Amino acid sequence: MIVKRSNYGLLPSIFESFFKDFDMNENVPAMFTSPEFNVYETDNEYVVEAAVPGLDKKDFRIEVNDNVLEISSEKEVQEEKKDKKYYYRGFCYGSFKKSYSLPEDVDKDKISANYESGILKVSIPKNKEAKIVKQIKIS
Repeated sequence: MIVKRSNYGLLPSIFESFFKDFDMNENVPAMFTSPEFNVYETDNEYVVEAAVPGLDKKDFRIEVNDNVLEISSEKEVQEEKKDKKYYYRGFCYGSFKKSYSLPEDVDKDKISANYESGILKVSIPKNKEAKIVKQIKIS
């Protein structure tokens, strides 16, 4: 059972029913919550997935700075509702930024990203040559 908390304290229920139409939490799109991330490794790559529905490909920024992968997004939404009883115009701004330190065995030049059905998938291929272990003799 989902319980909705009322922020109207001791006001009579007539006020609560009137003001509930203007509850900002109900008008904020789902994308303004913090996205959930999955990070996993396969034999050939590392994968970072983010559940970010409601965005477009152009809303994302993916960069590698030094040895850090940064995934971020910013979006502004303007909503307007007109009804006989009220006029509502809302502005909402949301953003997130997530950073991951990359291991030494990645091929930074071949990192790719795909966005489909609300899931952003960043594929980070492993560099096979980076795994070669060099043993150093002590003199």
